[in-house]
Amino acid sequence: MNEWQIAATVLGFALIPCLGVALVAPAPHGLLGLEIAGVLVSTILMLLSEGFHRQPFIDLAVVLAPMALVGSLVFARLMERQL
Repeated sequence: MNEWQIAATVLGFALIPCLGVALVAPAPHGLLGLEIAGVLVSTILMLLSEGFHRQPFIDLAVVLAPMALVGSLVFARLMERQL
Protein backbone atom coordinates (compact mmCIF):
# COMPACT_ATOMS: atom_id res chain seq x y z
CA MET A 1 0.00 0.00 0.00
CA ASN A 2 1.50 3.32 -1.06
CA GLU A 3 0.80 6.89 0.03
CA TRP A 4 -1.82 7.43 -2.70
CA GLN A 5 -3.87 4.49 -1.50
CA ILE A 6 -3.55 5.57 2.14
CA ALA A 7 -4.81 9.05 1.23
CA ALA A 8 -7.75 7.50 -0.66
CA THR A 9 -8.59 5.37 2.38
CA VAL A 10 -8.56 8.39 4.69
CA LEU A 11 -10.85 10.29 2.33
CA GLY A 12 -13.06 7.22 2.14
CA PHE A 13 -13.65 7.47 5.87
CA ALA A 14 -14.50 11.16 5.37
CA LEU A 15 -17.45 10.02 3.24
CA ILE A 16 -19.24 8.51 6.24
CA PRO A 17 -20.32 11.82 7.81
CA CYS A 18 -21.31 13.20 4.39
CA LEU A 19 -23.57 10.24 3.71
CA GLY A 20 -25.04 10.47 7.20
CA VAL A 21 -25.89 14.13 6.69
CA ALA A 22 -27.35 13.42 3.24
CA LEU A 23 -29.62 10.69 4.62
CA VAL A 24 -30.75 12.13 7.95
CA ALA A 25 -30.55 15.94 7.80
CA PRO A 26 -33.11 18.32 6.26
CA ALA A 27 -32.97 19.03 2.52
CA PRO A 28 -30.53 22.02 2.51
CA HIS A 29 -28.03 20.18 4.67
CA GLY A 30 -28.54 16.99 2.67
CA LEU A 31 -27.69 18.88 -0.51
CA LEU A 32 -24.47 20.09 1.06
CA GLY A 33 -23.58 16.54 2.09
CA LEU A 34 -24.30 15.35 -1.46
CA GLU A 35 -22.05 18.01 -3.01
CA ILE A 36 -19.16 17.31 -0.63
CA ALA A 37 -19.51 13.56 -1.22
CA GLY A 38 -19.23 14.14 -4.98
CA VAL A 39 -16.01 16.09 -4.54
CA LEU A 40 -14.60 13.44 -2.19
CA VAL A 41 -15.44 10.55 -4.52
CA SER A 42 -13.84 12.33 -7.49
CA THR A 43 -10.72 12.95 -5.44
CA ILE A 44 -10.65 9.34 -4.21
CA LEU A 45 -10.83 8.06 -7.79
CA MET A 46 -7.93 10.32 -8.80
CA LEU A 47 -5.85 9.12 -5.86
CA LEU A 48 -6.62 5.48 -6.67
CA SER A 49 -5.65 6.09 -10.28
CA GLU A 50 -2.23 7.26 -9.15
CA GLY A 51 -1.92 4.51 -6.55
CA PHE A 52 -2.75 1.65 -8.94
CA HIS A 53 -1.31 3.32 -12.10
CA ARG A 54 -4.64 2.79 -13.91
CA GLN A 55 -5.98 5.31 -16.43
CA PRO A 56 -9.70 4.33 -16.31
CA PHE A 57 -10.05 5.67 -12.75
CA ILE A 58 -9.09 9.15 -13.96
CA ASP A 59 -11.70 8.87 -16.72
CA LEU A 60 -14.32 8.01 -14.11
CA ALA A 61 -13.28 10.96 -11.95
CA VAL A 62 -13.46 13.35 -14.90
CA VAL A 63 -16.97 12.14 -15.75
CA LEU A 64 -18.14 12.04 -12.13
CA ALA A 65 -17.16 15.63 -11.28
CA PRO A 66 -19.58 17.38 -13.67
CA MET A 67 -22.25 14.72 -13.14
CA ALA A 68 -22.16 15.36 -9.38
CA LEU A 69 -22.66 19.06 -10.04
CA VAL A 70 -25.57 18.37 -12.40
CA GLY A 71 -27.09 15.97 -9.88
CA SER A 72 -26.91 18.60 -7.14
CA LEU A 73 -28.56 21.17 -9.38
CA VAL A 74 -31.35 18.73 -10.28
CA PHE A 75 -31.85 17.93 -6.59
CA ALA A 76 -32.07 21.64 -5.77
CA ARG A 77 -34.53 22.20 -8.61
CA LEU A 78 -36.80 19.34 -7.56
CA MET A 79 -36.71 20.32 -3.90
CA GLU A 80 -37.03 24.05 -4.67
CA ARG A 81 -39.99 24.68 -2.39
CA GLN A 82 -38.36 23.00 0.58
CA LEU A 83 -35.01 24.72 0.22
